[in-house]
Amino acid sequence: MRADRLIACLLLASAWAVASRPAIAAADIAAADEAFDAGDHARALALYDEALAEDPANVHALLRSGKLLSWDKKYGEALDRYDRALTREPGNTDVLLERGKVLLWSGRYDDAVGAFEKVLATNPSEPWALCGTAQAYAWRGRQEEARPFFEKALAADPDLKEARLGLAYADLEAGDTSAALAGVSALKARYPDDPEVAALEVAVNRARAPWVQVGYEHLDDSDQNRMNTYLAEGGFALPAGLDLRLGYAHDDLHGPVPGNGDADGSADRGSAVLGWQPKLRHRGELRLGAARLTDSTNAERTTATGALTYTFPIASWTGRAAAAYDPFLYSPEILDNEIDILSLNFSVSGRAAPRVQVEAGAGYGDFSDGNTRWNANAGAWYVWTWPRRNLMAGGVIRYLTFSEDLDDGYFDPSDLVAGLASLRSSGAIGASAWEYEATFEGGVQSYTFDGAKNTGKPLFNLFGLLAHPLPRGLSFQLLAGWSNSSTASGPGFRSVSYGARLRWTIGG
Repeated sequence: MRADRLIACLLLASAWAVASRPAIAAADIAAADEAFDAGDHARALALYDEALAEDPANVHALLRSGKLLSWDKKYGEALDRYDRALTREPGNTDVLLERGKVLLWSGRYDDAVGAFEKVLATNPSEPWALCGTAQAYAWRGRQEEARPFFEKALAADPDLKEARLGLAYADLEAGDTSAALAGVSALKARYPDDPEVAALEVAVNRARAPWVQVGYEHLDDSDQNRMNTYLAEGGFALPAGLDLRLGYAHDDLHGPVPGNGDADGSADRGSAVLGWQPKLRHRGELRLGAARLTDSTNAERTTATGALTYTFPIASWTGRAAAAYDPFLYSPEILDNEIDILSLNFSVSGRAAPRVQVEAGAGYGDFSDGNTRWNANAGAWYVWTWPRRNLMAGGVIRYLTFSEDLDDGYFDPSDLVAGLASLRSSGAIGASAWEYEATFEGGVQSYTFDGAKNTGKPLFNLFGLLAHPLPRGLSFQLLAGWSNSSTASGPGFRSVSYGARLRWTIGG
């Protein structure tokens, strides 16, 4: 009998323990929710963990503890809990929304958009899903695609600060500093002490602040030509969406001149550029100036210079049209022949698919020696984006031809075609303040020059830029390039360039 009583007691104890587990878990969750709402995150997480030890599939505990982990930047652990919750409730939009946020914060932008799309399929006006989608596009540099989602998020929730911030940054990225400034004013009225609003105000004020820049650029090639350029310019914002930029450049040119050996020439150029932002994604620029040119015989002439450019939207893409008139600056021999160029160019760029960037353009040049030039290019790149950097891999085709083959000091091939593999990358170097841009192109080129056909010649172009901010609104850039492109000269040609710029944003 004693053994029977012992077994019965054990069975009763086990039954009581099983029956009491939901009550214990419920008590833990209630206490955890209280700590969560009070901001005691460490205690809340510990209590949610205790509840999950009793009931590992409790969706509420998984959701809330996932939030706490994500706020502590433990993204992998948070995603694991969200995935467990979705295993039990696949259509839980609260979990899908929080999962999308963590994917966004961890730089998995495409996955984040996919998670937000599942939420929007159930609730098309969910403001955080709309804002998160916009941020996923904006944080990988696709502001034009981000804007409509920011606008929809604000329509759903006019008080959503993150959407207002995102829209103001989109205006700033588009160059519409007046609209961005209006956004700052509206945000400061609602959130006067918010650090994110203060950071936006600093960025807008810096973009609108007067600035000055000095620079030096050097170019030399295998044809023994050298050019040194010294630059000084500055600019400032004006009312009504206008801005003004003033610039001066001095060029020293050195190279061989037929019948005169090695010779020198120079150019002094001054210009004023008036910019106008009539509305979002539209920008026009008018440049007017003059150039005083000194050739290898010390003869001087002065010519007017100018350009008109306009950038505008074509659906979700961007178009750019430009016309310019300038002297041809490359060598003393070209200066001696007094060659100026009237050029017309048109280009478009945009996304053909979420990760496919496409660019294409065409141009015409009318030279003062009677020659004309046609050129065209087209390229497509697949884009990978991470926090603070990106990589683009694709291909480019270029075409260039001149109507005549003239002996005036510049290279004028017929039917030059180049096919290139292309890599581009830009962003930050690690966690430092250094930023970079880099381009590599490699392929082949074919053309006709002096009646001879050159086919399948190797072609490589390299370019790199490093930039770093300095105290008190200063920043500097270093740039360098190497090319053997026959768009500049004949077989065996190569060129090297490098330079530096120092910029001061006054009050920046």
